Amino acid sequence: MTTLIRIAMLNADLPVPAVRQIYPTYGAVFHKLLCASAERLALPVRISSQDFDVVREEYPSSPDDFDVLLITGSASSSYDNVPWAHRLDAYIREVYERHPDVKMFGSCFGHQIMCQSLLGQYGVKVEKDPQGWELGVHDIQLTKDFVEALGEKDSIPATPLSRSSLRLQFIHADHVHLPDPSALPASWIPMGRSSHCAFQGAYQPGRILTYQGHFEFDRFINTETLKVFGAKWDPAVLQSSLEQMDKDDDAEMAADMVMRFLMEGKIGKGGEGGLVTPPV
Repeated sequence: MTTLIRIAMLNADLPVPAVRQIYPTYGAVFHKLLCASAERLALPVRISSQDFDVVREEYPSSPDDFDVLLITGSASSSYDNVPWAHRLDAYIREVYERHPDVKMFGSCFGHQIMCQSLLGQYGVKVEKDPQGWELGVHDIQLTKDFVEALGEKDSIPATPLSRSSLRLQFIHADHVHLPDPSALPASWIPMGRSSHCAFQGAYQPGRILTYQGHFEFDRFINTETLKVFGAKWDPAVLQSSLEQMDKDDDAEMAADMVMRFLMEGKIGKGGEGGLVTPPV
């Protein structure tokens, strides 16, 4: 029996113009990659998605109409004093507290604002990274607890995670700061760390998964994004950063990790539904 996974794509920004000619929203990129992951893993799942522009304060009529809220990246900061960011921060907290069956995934800005909203009471905060930008493809050392918790899912017909690291594309100047390693609640597991950024994501089984990196950004998307973000940078610095993005990554593995998270508790429940064709 096929399981339907309904995803609300909460777009916190638009792709840069060159990327937008191919993908009208970041949600369209995620949809395509997650559908490819489900096919690659031979999972009995169909994915439907709907885009919402949270900058324009568009939200689902009810969170319960979806199985997952996916919060995209953004050029904005989670701590910006603007109405839409305040509302998104509050919305995340409300869904987490009042809609326990709805999972949430966040990428980059999504990772940051979810940690800000849900972990702020533990002293966790989002701030400018004192080391500056993390750009291009970098290696993340995954924590043993994360690999064991997400990888060993007997109910999911996919090979358990067997690697201790993965490479992702990065483009961020903010980071999530933990006052100390024990700041996370007991049910939350840190994903890992890179040489630049000590907190690369968070996982609460069955509820929350976040990535600081971008599995949804390939060479083209990240370089075109940086050409806009770094248009006024020193040309040598910009060129060096662009070269750092022209490397192989483990985006498929990262997408498969997200699919394993989305499938938690789903296998065996069934639920027929129509397939929404992946945007192109």
